[in-house]
Amino acid sequence: MLKIAGYQAPEAVLEEASNWYEGHRSKNGNINTNVMTVGIAVAELMKTNFPLTEDVVKSKNQSQVRGLSRTLISRVLKENGVDQEFTSEGGRTSRGSLVLALELAERLNKLFDEAEPEDQELIAIANTLQRYFVARIQADYFAKQKMRVDIDIAKPVQRIVEDILAEARLRPDQPTGIVAQHLVGAKLEIRFPELEVGRDKANAADMQTNRQGDFELGNTAFHVTLSPSVKLIPRARENIREGYRPIVLVPYEKLEFTKELFNTEGLDGKVEAQSIEAFVGLNIEELGRFSAEEIKTQIAALIRRYNERIFSCEVDKSLMIMEPTWITDLLGEPGASYGYAVMTG
Repeated sequence: MLKIAGYQAPEAVLEEASNWYEGHRSKNGNINTNVMTVGIAVAELMKTNFPLTEDVVKSKNQSQVRGLSRTLISRVLKENGVDQEFTSEGGRTSRGSLVLALELAERLNKLFDEAEPEDQELIAIANTLQRYFVARIQADYFAKQKMRVDIDIAKPVQRIVEDILAEARLRPDQPTGIVAQHLVGAKLEIRFPELEVGRDKANAADMQTNRQGDFELGNTAFHVTLSPSVKLIPRARENIREGYRPIVLVPYEKLEFTKELFNTEGLDGKVEAQSIEAFVGLNIEELGRFSAEEIKTQIAALIRRYNERIFSCEVDKSLMIMEPTWITDLLGEPGASYGYAVMTG
């Protein structure tokens, strides 16, 4: 393995890349997406060219970073298991991108100094660099973007709920459980406006909220979980002992497993299991009186109420859903009490 100043090359290069990347972070902790895309592009050039001279880094017209494009960024993201779409231009048209690229190239050139790494070593190091920048994109971009979901009102509402949960699953921080719980909470608030529906952080334990489940209405305890397991059994038994009816809400694909779980434990008929998608979706359609126009209004209300819950309960506001303009047209602006960008178009 090639050595640089006593360190194995990948570790030394990663340290230098991290110093360069973090050096461009703003005082409030944000970082321009051009820094992320430039890192990937320079690493790509490194696979076939070293040292990274100005002629290598600059495009033919000398004004852009050679090879930097949306296509490149999309390909590298997919090669590293990320299917989400990144910036539309990939940083190519930014004047600052070339300055950033030359700066990173100079750092990498100095790191190797007189060393002449072989082609396979360069490719391995470049791949390591790209994995690092992909990880930064996941943490510093995707995880901080509000969720963009195609709210297709032509679909049954439970399919829209599926789409929202699917979008949450794509995020590196895996917040699907939080999203599911607040969708259920939003539905309950809309369905029972006269009742108090708990608004707490999704990871708050039942004991901390003094409730029999994630939600407690009347003498019914609702449990929302993505991964049903035997741990639900003692909680359900406690609900029953205390005079509560437990309802367990799980993803559709886990529904049969959940029913069998309670059946095996002799709780069949005492614990109700439903899919999250149907529990939310069918009720919204009922509230819309099965009229397309009224269902559209109820979908808008669900998304708006979900966003209000996220804003009031969760630290991570990126779990809010970008509202398409048709929702704003129906319900008006969200209000100054919680602000978030309304998607245009």
